[in-house]
Amino acid sequence: MKLRVKPFTLFLYGIVLVLIVIGAKIISNGVNLPDPLEPLTVKKPEWTGLITLWDVNYVDCGTGSNAGWLNRQIQRFERNNPGVFIDVRRITPERMKMYFEGNMRDEFLPDIIALPVYEEIVPQDLLLDLKPYIKQNELDRLHHIAKKRITRNGKIIGIPWMIAPYALIFNNRLVEEANIIIPEEELDFSFLDSAVRNLTFSKMEGKSQQQYFGFCTYSNFHSRPLLSIIHGNEDTIIDRKAYNLILKWYQESGALPQGMADYTFNEAWELFARQGRVGILLGNVRAIYQMRSLQQMGKGFDITVKGIPADDKKGLFSDQVGAYGIIKTGNREKLGLCVSFLKMLIEDDAQKELKLIGAFPAVSTIEAIYQDDPQMSVLESSLQNYIFSPDDRHWKENGERAYAEVKQILGRASGTEE
Repeated sequence: MKLRVKPFTLFLYGIVLVLIVIGAKIISNGVNLPDPLEPLTVKKPEWTGLITLWDVNYVDCGTGSNAGWLNRQIQRFERNNPGVFIDVRRITPERMKMYFEGNMRDEFLPDIIALPVYEEIVPQDLLLDLKPYIKQNELDRLHHIAKKRITRNGKIIGIPWMIAPYALIFNNRLVEEANIIIPEEELDFSFLDSAVRNLTFSKMEGKSQQQYFGFCTYSNFHSRPLLSIIHGNEDTIIDRKAYNLILKWYQESGALPQGMADYTFNEAWELFARQGRVGILLGNVRAIYQMRSLQQMGKGFDITVKGIPADDKKGLFSDQVGAYGIIKTGNREKLGLCVSFLKMLIEDDAQKELKLIGAFPAVSTIEAIYQDDPQMSVLESSLQNYIFSPDDRHWKENGERAYAEVKQILGRASGTEE
């Protein structure tokens, strides 16, 4: 009896044989199956290695250090760029100046560097012009004084990342004793003059006469809070009304401590917070947070925070804008990563996290981040009043000379002129 095999059956036999052969090859040689997690992984950049960043505390934030915020942004960047690491070296402004005055060799230069506020410590020919890398809409998002901070001779020399305006900080204990009522609205010079004079007095404490001062501030080569009050409009540079007011406090009422023109922050803070002998401190947001720390330890006193009086000025002055620049390099891939990192610092998420260190966004399109903090909210709303910075052309031409004259006169008035 003959067995007949139908054509379709033979076809199936052939398919099975082919599958057996292919399966054997797969088993013997292996096969690269697609990784189901591949869409979730981040590809390595073309360049990997170490990016160095020199961080200098030219601008004080509330916590005194930007380390927590910066480290958080670095971790985010390193996650998005496997194999790329950012090494931060934190140095003092004085040491930074020393490095560049000593003709430091190129191989020791960092890739990213904090930009000084006043002095041209970092030679401009070393800094990369970021104009080709930044879109106009990215520049338009920046606060105007932040934009001025990084604009130099038609070039964009860095990325601004935070603002920390100055404030008038009242000692509420002395304010209440003097029966002073601080207005809810913005202050004017008339109220400030009256308050300073009423907060200036002396009294016997034990066997000695103790002097109390109505006003105090400080100054150094990267932070000059006094300028936020006496700075005028473009056509005046120095506001004579404010300047004459401060001079009268020196000469007529004894409202200012001897040598105040050369006080450091710590000296002014000691007199205001620890000794409690100053009615109004003109300082940065660091003073607000340090007072909160004292209060948590059961020390210190209540304070009221107010913005700087504008009066008839077109806008206010601030030198407290933090910014980073990039040192030129021939490594285009590494350069691109440095640019990407700095641009990441002005993304919305990073800017909102500035609240963690007591600083304010350099981006004007960010909604209020201090709505639950009345003291900081006052300063946040005052940011719209700031339009002048040390990088304004008129200030560059005349401001440094004018400020030197002011310090000289104030020093003479207080008997501390050298």
